[in-house]
Amino acid sequence: MKRQLAARPEKECGRSELAGLVDAAGEWSGQVLVVHTLSAAVARAVVRLWRSEFGLESGLDPVIPDRFGRPRYAVEVSGNRAVQAAEELRFARAARAPGCKNAYLRGAFQGAGSVVRPGRSHHLEFVHRDREFIERVAGYARAPLRVTRRRGRWVAYTKSADGVTSVLSQMGLYEAVLEYEARAVVGEAKANANRVTNFEVANAGRTARAAARQLEALGRLDPVELPGALREMLELRLRYPDASLSELARLGGLSKSAANHRLRRLLERAGNPARSSG
Repeated sequence: MKRQLAARPEKECGRSELAGLVDAAGEWSGQVLVVHTLSAAVARAVVRLWRSEFGLESGLDPVIPDRFGRPRYAVEVSGNRAVQAAEELRFARAARAPGCKNAYLRGAFQGAGSVVRPGRSHHLEFVHRDREFIERVAGYARAPLRVTRRRGRWVAYTKSADGVTSVLSQMGLYEAVLEYEARAVVGEAKANANRVTNFEVANAGRTARAAARQLEALGRLDPVELPGALREMLELRLRYPDASLSELARLGGLSKSAANHRLRRLLERAGNPARSSG
């Protein structure tokens, strides 16, 4: 079952996030711009962003069910100021700062993205009628997204666990990453019940939560006191705080096992024996 996720705000790139939302789910009718969403949390985010970024008070239309009976929200702004704001969002869309590209991606995901809960397969995708939008999303994503056409719409997607967690991390959805990884571990445990015990399944969830505290522990280390290999790994982790273990290994030119070993040694020095997560 697909699940849409609302994201946390990022003050310095609020316009980029709003641009992603408008590009993904906005529709113009004269001087009226309406953003449609199935998520109450996303609707509130749109209202908040119009107010904080442009001082515009938006209207929230009465909830109208879609053809499947799901509640559908419509957030509306209108008038000359709305038209001017939309023009300004064109510049936000093309922002080059990595943080603002991430914010645009986050907005696009809220408006046109979904992720399948991990089980036997992994799947995250963006779906839209506009090819240019989908190719922009694929270009902004740090993980490779395949672009294809499906039933009259364009789709950018990944079917790898690393791809899903990388994109979620890039958008700042760290709690979703931990939940996803924990569910993935449980799913693998069910599929391999003969070799995975109930204790290992429970411990995997604790390991995923402990990974969120890695950066705090590593921040206490003095790079000057570390051997060269560990110093390089520390700098790499601090430079890419939301990268998965696989990404760190690739960026450092290491095997996944070697990267994991160095992270464990760093955490031991920091007084935090929590294992690194992939």
